[in-house]
Amino acid sequence: MASETAAADSMKCPICNGNIRLGPDDVVITCSFCGSTTTIEGKAIGDHLMESAKDSDARLKAFRDFLDKNKGINKSLIDSAQVVENTLIYVPVWTAKVKADTWYKGYKTVQVPVQREETYTDSEGNTRTRTVTEYETGYVPVQDEIHTDTDERLLARKGARFYGLEDYLETVNLKNTEAYNFEKIKDLEPLLLNAEIGEEEFEKTVHGRVADRHRSQAKSGLQELFDCRTNTNVRGTTYLQTPFALVRYKFEGDLYKCALDGHSGKVVRGEIPITRAQRILWTVVGIIGIFLGGAGGQIAYWGFTGDITEQILIGIVAVVVGIIMAFFGMRVLLMTQREKTG
Repeated sequence: MASETAAADSMKCPICNGNIRLGPDDVVITCSFCGSTTTIEGKAIGDHLMESAKDSDARLKAFRDFLDKNKGINKSLIDSAQVVENTLIYVPVWTAKVKADTWYKGYKTVQVPVQREETYTDSEGNTRTRTVTEYETGYVPVQDEIHTDTDERLLARKGARFYGLEDYLETVNLKNTEAYNFEKIKDLEPLLLNAEIGEEEFEKTVHGRVADRHRSQAKSGLQELFDCRTNTNVRGTTYLQTPFALVRYKFEGDLYKCALDGHSGKVVRGEIPITRAQRILWTVVGIIGIFLGGAGGQIAYWGFTGDITEQILIGIVAVVVGIIMAFFGMRVLLMTQREKTG
């Protein structure tokens, strides 16, 4: 989290006068003492939503269940995993509905049949004529419209780089939100991230995003797009603070990460250690696969030379199984850890 806290400063909360930790690019701030959320100038931000969050014990249980589900042959993982961090982070997100209308012109190419007469000499030496059809490239003008009305959201941070954060943001459901109420979450002692992107910048960004999306859709299938105009109507802009949880744990001296949905408590993505015993096992599997594939190739070759169908099939199956075993064996050998989604 060093990237999040570097070069931070502080300011007085305009509501309770408490010291707020402040980053150099923060434009919307949330006080960790009273929970008030305002712009850097102390102005209210309008509509403000949040998701409630699970407490530390519930997050740890979900994390342990995730390890249990994905431990494989590593039976000691659950008891030996030592949690060194269990942080709840409220992440700022701007949301809005965007109605967009696009009008565009262009052209696409088609293959146009063209008939022509040609002369040829038949088998008896006579000169004859016949009609042949050839295809030439033609150009068809296209004029069409695109109309959409979508929910858009944007992480209100420029430098947030947490493990699994992007996967988590895709799971955020606005149906789970409620009016912001700091009293409901303050006992969880969350880390409250300020926003580095304001409302005006967000609306400009989603306008450009939707317009680019429409332009890409219009351009698909066209040889050339030469006129594309998009009008957008951004409405219902809302500031959302949503809970993301990050668990770090040690196993056999190495550090691993696990990202959770703080609202549901479910694991979004996590790293699972690969032990020395697992590497040895999968190395043996890979070596067996190599020998099995080689033997299968030889068996199939003998089957071909002797025209023995059953022997050919047995050899081919052995080759396929051997290749699969060798691939997965060598793959695990080269991996430092497995990564699983929740």
